[in-house]
Amino acid sequence: MQRRALRGRAPLVATGFACLALGVISSPVVAVADPGAGSPAVSHEQLAGPCCSLPAVDPLLVEAGWTDRPVRHTEANATAELVVTLDQQLYPALRPVIQRFAAQHGVKVAVENGTCGTSAGALYRKEVDVGGFCCPPGAADRLPGLRYRNLGIAAIALIVHPSNPLVTISLADARRIFMGGVQQWRDLLPGNTVFSQPIQPVTRLHCVHRPGHWRLLLRDADLFGPRVIDVGAISDMVGYVARSPAAIGYETVWMAERYRDVGAVKVLLLDGVSPRDAEAVAAGRYPLYRTFHVTTWAGAAANPLADQLVQVMREGFEAAPAEFAFVPRRVMAEYGWRFEQDELQGELAH
Repeated sequence: MQRRALRGRAPLVATGFACLALGVISSPVVAVADPGAGSPAVSHEQLAGPCCSLPAVDPLLVEAGWTDRPVRHTEANATAELVVTLDQQLYPALRPVIQRFAAQHGVKVAVENGTCGTSAGALYRKEVDVGGFCCPPGAADRLPGLRYRNLGIAAIALIVHPSNPLVTISLADARRIFMGGVQQWRDLLPGNTVFSQPIQPVTRLHCVHRPGHWRLLLRDADLFGPRVIDVGAISDMVGYVARSPAAIGYETVWMAERYRDVGAVKVLLLDGVSPRDAEAVAAGRYPLYRTFHVTTWAGAAANPLADQLVQVMREGFEAAPAEFAFVPRRVMAEYGWRFEQDELQGELAH
């Protein structure tokens, strides 16, 4: 499959799903009877990918002696008693909480802004005490002694250019668009005589070996149509959609607002449900979301301060300003989401 990339980036193409080896928990079956000409064959298959993965029975193999090594902070963080890496949405939400924790306990905590990949690499090198992720862990994230602790979720919004008259879209039509089965906006806007743009789907197929996130829309990169433009950064996603009346993409509501300096976008309802409706997301009526986890160590790498901090981070996640649109783990549990060993293990029964 060929796919155009923005600004010379190589397209990201997944050839398989590494997390299947762990035993993944799948989202409900969603059938599209006729995705349209040119779409990949999807008969009798699930379009939605798994929401999460099972805690590892057999953790990732590492070199001899790795498990017995303690955390060793980098030279830049040598004086810190705790080092934390967070993804791009957890960092602004939880950094003030972490700073208050440090002041109250009289400890030095270094907090670094990064991505899931940043956290994964630092954890493998055993350079950090807590790593933050906006995706569920994949196979390569399951390190010996590493525990993933869910904070909650946040809805992923479908976004279009502000001039697009569409207000709501069905999940089935959204999937047909990204698969290539619907190529003209007029096909979704009956009676419209003005907006006749061809549809330009935009993707950001990040974290290809982790479940959840964009895989809840289409489980595998190979299901996306050949006209998709794949971008590498959140700002590129928001900026492209903001500049192109033909475009449709996706991002969390907070990120869409965070990058307003590159352009404004319009957030669509999905089957009439707003991604800003936290209760609807918690109740499972809005099916696209990011999953936020942080980690702690057991064994030689354990740090009691890290366990205390994670509890404070969980409380901070729950009390985060409304614009972050977080749905905390406690609320999810009340609605019936399933957890095991502090990890999200399954959506609500439908």
